[in-house]
Amino acid sequence: MHAIPKKLLRSLPTLTEVVNAPPVLSDRVAVAAPPSETPLDPEAIIERVMRRLDLSLESQVQKVVETLVQEQLNEVQPRLKQKVAIAVRQAVAKAVAAELKEQRPSP
Repeated sequence: MHAIPKKLLRSLPTLTEVVNAPPVLSDRVAVAAPPSETPLDPEAIIERVMRRLDLSLESQVQKVVETLVQEQLNEVQPRLKQKVAIAVRQAVAKAVAAELKEQRPSP
């Protein structure tokens, strides 16, 4: 084995401070994952996703349904009012006719 020349040794920097290197990517994954679960446990992922969906999905669906029902009511309302008005007129006409019939003197 050849000896390193002294001139080269003097030009090399000397490490005077300990540097902690960041962990490699595979270490980060292992550190970030809870010890009780594997990082890609499908059942745990599905359970967490369903919990998040339960919180937001219910209110979103309720808003959509309320909007659709209100739109349908707005479309049906004029026809509904018309049909109710006709039914009320017919009921009043029958009641008035029956009352007038009872009030007439019989011949």
